[in-house]
Amino acid sequence: MHANSESSSRSAKSKSRAPETLPDWVVRYEVEIDDSQKVLKVDHRRLADVARSVLAAEQCVSASISIAIVDNETIHDLNIRYLQHDYPTDVLSFLLEEEIAPDSLPIPKSSPRGYGKRIEGEIILSSEMAKQMATKYRWKPLDEVTLYVVHGLLHLCGYDDMTRKEQSSMQQREREVLAQWDLSPHYAEPA
Repeated sequence: MHANSESSSRSAKSKSRAPETLPDWVVRYEVEIDDSQKVLKVDHRRLADVARSVLAAEQCVSASISIAIVDNETIHDLNIRYLQHDYPTDVLSFLLEEEIAPDSLPIPKSSPRGYGKRIEGEIILSSEMAKQMATKYRWKPLDEVTLYVVHGLLHLCGYDDMTRKEQSSMQQREREVLAQWDLSPHYAEPA
């Protein structure tokens, strides 16, 4: 099981406009959303579209993704239970199953990390944390939630942020994917 406890990225400006059209083949991505929180009204359809657009950009063959939207208390409990981190966090990701589709081999060197993969995973995000961070970075809470979904899915596709090199690669991919939604993470802005 792969778990990631914190996204290393936040964002400051947004327009929240979805891409004009998504490719027809994104129906290969099953996205289930469980929303148990009462802090933030979340557009589930938009969140599912964001998830599918990330999986499409990563060129995954298929995916079954569960997204749980919870409050800080719940994500804090999960962070303790699974990662032994005694604090609330923004997003957790758990890779449950992964395989490479045989007809995707060999994988071209320039491919995204999700290329040819069939994945099953879960993303758990805190809407309460999103609301807090959105205030800090001066953008909409739903845009912060979008960032959490992108970050969590990139982890499921094989990106990591444990070293500076990996973090840089992951942030570059986040910028590319978020740009499809007219979102720009704060670390991408000039100082």
